[in-house]
Amino acid sequence: MMKSKVMKSSIEQLFTDYFVRLCVFVYPMVGSEELAKDIVHDAFVVLLDHPDLLTKDTVVLKSFLYTTVKNMAMNQLRKAKVINKYTMSSIHNELDDIDLLTSLIKAEVISELHKELELLPNGCQHVCRLIYLEGMKYEEVATELNISINTVKSQRKLALKILREKFTSLSIISLINLLPIIYKQIN
Repeated sequence: MMKSKVMKSSIEQLFTDYFVRLCVFVYPMVGSEELAKDIVHDAFVVLLDHPDLLTKDTVVLKSFLYTTVKNMAMNQLRKAKVINKYTMSSIHNELDDIDLLTSLIKAEVISELHKELELLPNGCQHVCRLIYLEGMKYEEVATELNISINTVKSQRKLALKILREKFTSLSIISLINLLPIIYKQIN
């Protein structure tokens, strides 16, 4: 019982003498005051697991505490680095999968649209190509094809009606409605 009291008082004294110093020492390594305090507390727990060290010289105890704190900080940094790398890798893989799926869907839809554009009547086909592929305005298309703006609008409307009938799926119809946006993104 007497030895336990001596050990407790010597640990308390060491804690009082070295806690702030060790926190100041480890803070630049971990960049967090709370984490620095936690590491120093844990170092004293490690010291408690080695009661034989309490009989050693102050220099040995001091060296043990500084070394333990440094090693714990390095372990913490390694663990954080692994977690960060895993997290970033997961995010990167998820983004890659999403990008890949988006690219695949976009490629398939655009391929089908191109195939169906080829099957449109010539007037509708020319109007759609100029509006959606070339990005021309109705007035420019009318001038280019030497037709009225109303003819451009009606040809476009007819083309979209035909395409809507070909693509019966609601999501495909939505994509057809977004045709100008899709073509702008890929061109």
